[in-house]
Amino acid sequence: MAEMNVNQQRLVSLDAMRGFVMFLLLGGGEIGHAGFLSALFAAIDHPWSQTLYQQLQYSGWNDANHVKDLIRPLFIFVVGAAMPFSFGKRLSLGDSKRKVFGHVLERAAILFFLGTIAGGHLLALDRSKFYLVNNVLEEIAIGYLVAALFLLNFSVRGQLIALAAMLLGYWSLIMLVPVPGYGAGIITPEVNLPRYVDDLVLGGLRPVKWAFTWTLSLPLASSCIVLLGAMAGQLLRSAKSARAKLLWLLGGALVCLVLSLVWSRWYPMIVSLTTGSWVLFVGAVGMGLSALFYLVNDIGGFRKSAFFFVVIGSNSIAVYMAAHLFDFRNIGNIFVKGWTTNHYVGVADGVCGWIGPGPWSNFIEAFAAFVVIWLIMLWMYRTKTFIKV
Repeated sequence: MAEMNVNQQRLVSLDAMRGFVMFLLLGGGEIGHAGFLSALFAAIDHPWSQTLYQQLQYSGWNDANHVKDLIRPLFIFVVGAAMPFSFGKRLSLGDSKRKVFGHVLERAAILFFLGTIAGGHLLALDRSKFYLVNNVLEEIAIGYLVAALFLLNFSVRGQLIALAAMLLGYWSLIMLVPVPGYGAGIITPEVNLPRYVDDLVLGGLRPVKWAFTWTLSLPLASSCIVLLGAMAGQLLRSAKSARAKLLWLLGGALVCLVLSLVWSRWYPMIVSLTTGSWVLFVGAVGMGLSALFYLVNDIGGFRKSAFFFVVIGSNSIAVYMAAHLFDFRNIGNIFVKGWTTNHYVGVADGVCGWIGPGPWSNFIEAFAAFVVIWLIMLWMYRTKTFIKV
């Protein structure tokens, strides 16, 4: 790992960006039944609002990419951005690289296990409903493990070479290795090499009806997103001046964007396959957002303005798992849909009863669920209860 300045104040921008991604994940309706942003845009009867609503839905195979397509990979990117800080701290305390990697193995195993709970229905205790891979935590686990190998053992130049080798290797496999009965270089929702490999290796241990792929894309593509995040993190943790860090981040974002757009002419951005052009586009957005948050929060000094996001970002894994395990609408509805069964005490139907059934009532319920989640995270933040994996 490249030499880095150990004694550095914790970056607010990193927690704020992580919290921003979690905000989109929750507000967009992905988890926790707290999708108040989607509900709000659906309730407003206006073309611009419907456009925003569509941006919070996954895009189709041949459609232009939507904002929601970026949320999951940005979560992966931010994990990578935090790695240089956690590794650097352990190494500065005297841990050997071998010991640090032992912790990486342990953390990857825990994340993968949590992924089987969050997306694999492990707690249902029903083999017919169980998926071995079906969640972003499993992507993070594999990507974190692979990226750690390069981060601990190679310089930034070596990491760039590894990044290029993985992206080009994945591209070569898709384009040159034939799918039996169809040939090589075929990329359709039904026929492509990553999906064929998943059929062979995973079978029914992943949602067959989904277009997302795992066996090849996790180690060869998702790992690259983590590695791009780690490069941004190394830059932020370096001894460079604040201005130099900002310019390098913006330059990295520009390079990733140009490479992505050029490569996409022959190798399209396909979210479900995590193609190389899509990986680079995620890197461009991730580095651009890193620059923006760093500029506003750490250079500009607007740290208090990031508090809303920092509260969520400081316990991202905790809020992610809680939002999968609990339906927070059931708690929020106590306050907005009637908190008493005694019609002579309290409000029988709450705010939703006044509004009546429909999209606005759905928005109130979703917003209440989000407020409940945020207040729980606020309590954890105030009591310095940080759940780390």
